[in-house]
Amino acid sequence: MAQESLDIIQSQYQAGQLAFEQGRYRDSVQYLEQAREAVDSNSRLGGEIQIWLVTALEASGHRSEALALCKQLIRHPTVATRQQARRLREVLEAPKLYIDPEGFVKIPDLNHLDEKEDSRSQAYPVTSTQSVSKSSPPVFVSNIEGVKTQDNYFLWVALIMMLLISGGLFWLGSF
Repeated sequence: MAQESLDIIQSQYQAGQLAFEQGRYRDSVQYLEQAREAVDSNSRLGGEIQIWLVTALEASGHRSEALALCKQLIRHPTVATRQQARRLREVLEAPKLYIDPEGFVKIPDLNHLDEKEDSRSQAYPVTSTQSVSKSSPPVFVSNIEGVKTQDNYFLWVALIMMLLISGGLFWLGSF
């Protein structure tokens, strides 16, 4: 094989890999098909190209074609290609898992959050006696009507209990 044709094959192979990694699976299939047609399919490079082609075909939605090519690659002369083809065939022949849509966590769309903050800052202006510099963030006054501010003496009760327990342990330890 001439160096010039090998360079063309390598460039198509790399373009197919790059397109696959970028999620452009149809383009990847086209590049890898062109590289496969130009190379000896029984060579090591031909096996690598065809393995990539199997994954690109599967990703682009052509599972039956990917499985057929994978079955051919199980008889490839290169050991590494045969091993990869067997692994890929197991994945391709595995049953599809059904996932109930109710099992998914729905994440809210937060794209419009900035717009809401802008409207809030206009609806609730800063009412403070302190001067607000232009570089400081806006201060929002929240509604505290429902908050109970009466002290429930929990801290005092907990502190006295801790002192009693500590004193009792110290007293028992002195015997």
